[in-house]
Amino acid sequence: MKKVYNENPKVSSALSSLELHQNPRPLIIGERLNSQGSKKAKKMVLDNDFDGLIELARFQVEDGAHCLDVCVATTERSDEQDFMQKIVKRLSLEIEAPLVIDSTDSKVIATALKQIPGVPIINSINLEGDGNRFNEITPLMKKYGAPAISMCIGPNGMAKTGKEKLEVAGILYDKAFGLGLKPWQLIFDVLTFTLATGEEEYIASASHTLDGIKFVKEKYPKSLTTLGLSNVSFGLSPLARKYLNSVFLYHAIKSGLDTVIINPKDIIPYPQINSKEKRICEDLIFNNNSNALSELISYFSSNDVVSGTGSTGNQKQNNLMEIDASWDAGKKCYFRIVNRLKDGIENDVVLSISEKMPSKGDFTLSDKLLENRTNRKTLSGNKEKLHDAAVQTLNEVLLPAMKEVGDKFGAGELILPFVLKSAECMKAAVVELEKYLIKQEGISKGKIVLCTVYGDVHDIGKNLVKTILVNNGYEVFDLGKQVPIPSIVKKIKEVKADAVGLSALLVSTSKQMQLFSEFMRENKMDIPVLCGGAAINSDYISRIAKGDGNIYKAGIFYCKTAFEGLKVMNNLMSGNKEEYMNKWLEKLTSWKERKYNEVTSSQDLSNIVSSVKPVKEKPVPPEFNFATRLENKNLPFEEIWQYLNKKSLFVLSWGLRGKKATELKDEYEELLKEWKVKVVKEKLFDPHAVYSYFRCRKVRNNSLCVKYQIDNKIDSEIVFEFPRSSNPSHLCLADYFDSESDDVVAFQSVTMGNRVTQIIEEWNKQGRYTDAYYLHGLAVETTEALADWINYKIKEELRLKVGGLRYSWGYPSCPDITQHFLVWKLLNPSISGMTLTESGQIDPEFSTAAIVVHNPAAQYFTL
Repeated sequence: MKKVYNENPKVSSALSSLELHQNPRPLIIGERLNSQGSKKAKKMVLDNDFDGLIELARFQVEDGAHCLDVCVATTERSDEQDFMQKIVKRLSLEIEAPLVIDSTDSKVIATALKQIPGVPIINSINLEGDGNRFNEITPLMKKYGAPAISMCIGPNGMAKTGKEKLEVAGILYDKAFGLGLKPWQLIFDVLTFTLATGEEEYIASASHTLDGIKFVKEKYPKSLTTLGLSNVSFGLSPLARKYLNSVFLYHAIKSGLDTVIINPKDIIPYPQINSKEKRICEDLIFNNNSNALSELISYFSSNDVVSGTGSTGNQKQNNLMEIDASWDAGKKCYFRIVNRLKDGIENDVVLSISEKMPSKGDFTLSDKLLENRTNRKTLSGNKEKLHDAAVQTLNEVLLPAMKEVGDKFGAGELILPFVLKSAECMKAAVVELEKYLIKQEGISKGKIVLCTVYGDVHDIGKNLVKTILVNNGYEVFDLGKQVPIPSIVKKIKEVKADAVGLSALLVSTSKQMQLFSEFMRENKMDIPVLCGGAAINSDYISRIAKGDGNIYKAGIFYCKTAFEGLKVMNNLMSGNKEEYMNKWLEKLTSWKERKYNEVTSSQDLSNIVSSVKPVKEKPVPPEFNFATRLENKNLPFEEIWQYLNKKSLFVLSWGLRGKKATELKDEYEELLKEWKVKVVKEKLFDPHAVYSYFRCRKVRNNSLCVKYQIDNKIDSEIVFEFPRSSNPSHLCLADYFDSESDDVVAFQSVTMGNRVTQIIEEWNKQGRYTDAYYLHGLAVETTEALADWINYKIKEELRLKVGGLRYSWGYPSCPDITQHFLVWKLLNPSISGMTLTESGQIDPEFSTAAIVVHNPAAQYFTL
């Protein structure tokens, strides 16, 4: 029978099917179940936390994802194929959404396709290099009838302009059509690049992407388009990313985008974005003006914007970055670099040089030096003096300024675009300064060959490393991207390099670092190797440095950031190199690789059965699956403060220690009374609380399965896994619950609200440090008192005479704070103003969550 073209192509899971052409567009592919893009997902993969991955998948679907991108590749473990098979089996049984199988290994994709009882999407095919990826995957597409994300990467690399994207899409289409594939099996990813660097090469890339979507859809209407949308904002602050992604998505859909890879929770509907924010984002997307990036960064880093009170960030930042005319020229240069003020830095460099000349009081000299900036002449008889003064300016002003920028970046105070802006200032300063040096080579601190490894087309990270090293006095020989090992070795020998730097973004390409180290060993070459990139980590680098016991003595170093690379180079080129290398060698010698596929110490305890017995007659709560929510008016402080731990407040939070502790105790009692009155009168706290009861059952010895309902209709389950103590009693929280019949468990969460956080911040700005200190301490302890008050209500409602202990996450018996995400699923404390950070911490700070165990045998224990 002749096959008929499917006008409504679909993908499917074991539980449902989904039309690829969604109306309204786009089809949303959830991106968080990806070990390469999510730290949380990666940790779950490394910990074999299948339940956590299932829950993460479920959250994405509930947030609006139609399909789920699944990637489990890491450099730490070598069982990607086996792990993928297991996770897709679980996902297929428990998650309704179709899957997108994401791997660079065609064997992994083949295994997943065989396992899945439906039709997933493959991520991805391309024509890079010899086209091997295309040739390996297309037979699978044909066999299983699966569509694939088809990336516009040709033999010459990533397509950048709209025309190039269409050309590569055309080649892909023709080759696929010749193999008998259907148009809908091609989901063209026309690629987008980050706008966060301000690099000339990528400044118009978003506009090119929109053109590419439009061109491809016009020529191949029965095929689809997609984007890894969040790439456009990589490197910006979370708030800026959220808005830029949302505005870019709106324009991408207008251009014809069919599907998008994104975290749906992070998208703001376009109509909800105000006109100013739209303009700021669109100026950057469409490259409307040269200051678009700095304007966007300033706007979204403004305290007023972050707190939602206004848009005065630009004005505030400008006021903080004014140069005092009374400063000497060196201080002005330093200030300009740290604060990214490029205009005028050349004059200040020249004046700084003149100030460091023996005749620095001679204003005629300063004038002549400034004049030399135009006629490019050097003052007769002053060459050596000028050279010395220029070197002094470099070493005492410019390099220390860049060091401060690096320190701030390392501390998380600066984002990547700010660093690059400072580097631009530094570059302008050095260009001017070099005119007064007799020998430019004289200022080089060392030589490094730098490149992105073979097979990897990503070079933004490598370019940042180059910028940082060059502007800190190093001579960098940049070989570009996709550089084979022989080319690297040739350049090392040619320039007599002091070190080599390798960058890799992908797990698959990071293997080139190992191949390079093996080549260096075999050929007895001795040069330090600096490795960086998103796909690698310290364990991976230690593994290849240690080899099979044959340690690479010259050193292979993991550089998480560009500034860590700078730190390594500074140590290698310093007089302390021998001491630094000895410490590195000592650390490497004692390093032992974690075996993820072997039984760990915690798993050794998993089969132990403790002596704890469940309660036969279970307490009966007022109601199951009903969240009791209390707010300010329902939370009487006079009752809550009866649970206040004064010792903890006075000693830990208010610092009442030492010899005067006894004599000041009465004073602190009075102080507490004053603050209680102040809190109530000025409404400094805005407390909220939520708690609820659920049916549960102990499973798998160390886990608690909690049953809950979605919209009071659909029964569902969440599994909490608790560690078992290595102490003789081998206690585990799961032991306190019944495994043979339904038991009862309560969860609670409380907060003092956001208002107190804002007040403390404001008081610190005003210099009211003592008041802020006392209020902070009282907020911390009142939060604990409120948690105890709610805990008492739970024990009262369950009619418990004994038992009812509350266990908060982050403490020994339940240390994993990422389980807060599970609690949030049960209680939804977000309604009460409590949200979670990506790592699972509760915001605002003055908040806590707990599980309440009714078993009278319950006790607190350590692991």
